[in-house]
Amino acid sequence: MDMNDRERFNACLHFRETDRPPFYEWLHFWQEVVDRWRGEGLPPGVDHQEYFGFDKRERVAVDFGPIPSYVTRIVQEDDRHRIVETKGSGLRWVAKTLKMGSSIPQFMDFGVKEPEDFEKIRDRYDPSDMRRYPKNWGPELMDYYREVDHPVGIHLPGIFGNARNMIGLKNLIMMMYRHPDFVKELFDFLADFQVEVARKAVREADIDYATLWEDMAYHSGPHISPRQWREFMMDGYRRITGFLRESGIDVIMVDSDGNNDAITPCFLEGGVNCLYPLEVASDVDAVKLREKYGHDLLLIGNIDKRKIAKGGQALEEEVTGKLSVLLEDGGYIPSVDHCVSPDISLRNYVRYLELVKSFW
Repeated sequence: MDMNDRERFNACLHFRETDRPPFYEWLHFWQEVVDRWRGEGLPPGVDHQEYFGFDKRERVAVDFGPIPSYVTRIVQEDDRHRIVETKGSGLRWVAKTLKMGSSIPQFMDFGVKEPEDFEKIRDRYDPSDMRRYPKNWGPELMDYYREVDHPVGIHLPGIFGNARNMIGLKNLIMMMYRHPDFVKELFDFLADFQVEVARKAVREADIDYATLWEDMAYHSGPHISPRQWREFMMDGYRRITGFLRESGIDVIMVDSDGNNDAITPCFLEGGVNCLYPLEVASDVDAVKLREKYGHDLLLIGNIDKRKIAKGGQALEEEVTGKLSVLLEDGGYIPSVDHCVSPDISLRNYVRYLELVKSFW
């Protein structure tokens, strides 16, 4: 039984028989690891995704950001760091990054500090702005999305994650106590905005899955409690996921780093049925999640990047131990538990992929 990438993806995530498991690295590769691999045998000029033979996927090109968009400028730099200001349409944030290599930005300031600051930018979130869709949106592109042989997704910016980018994590948490009515209004606004922006895409294009980006947990647990999740986010999530399901999209993923175990039941109640990347360093265990939630929860990731970097027996046990359980009846896509990091050698990564393929 031969399947194309789209057929395989949909069969796996609906617990149906497949010719083999989907083959992806679901998140991206740090540029430093690609640069390292060039010196370890990755041919020059070759795209690493194509080199490893991963299945293909793509997203519809819909803009969920503020319009007009942002302008970025360097406001300060020294030998090691660069401070960058990004602003536009009343939004602003300042972040400190490393000059050499990729790094997680250290955010220093945000434009929305009080509820009234959001009113200054509300009109930049006009869901009907024609610039949100590409100029080639039309019958020919719809034919492509319908006939293409790999899965097509739509990526929504989420609710908590979207608000955090406007306000900052600490400020957002404080606002839940100081201005709870405003936070609920903002979350509802963001949910309704995303539904309205996505409406044309999900009604006209043939879309296989949707993702929401939240990043709302850290090593020890989520940034908010289950009670707060239900109080502030449940209504919005149910509107988003209900709309997606009414439109025929029943694979709804959330991208949230860290340990989300305490709020995983909330995501399920809110209509989500897939989580990734399932970071092992945050004590997330996909085998235990499958035992607890069964077919109610689809899973992507959870292969410990540290074990791949270590190689040898640690790598062998990590991959074979998990895949022997998780691939048994589907609903799981093997992938590293976040971005592929620079401490992973090409040799160890190739061995990791060989172990994944041994289950085909």
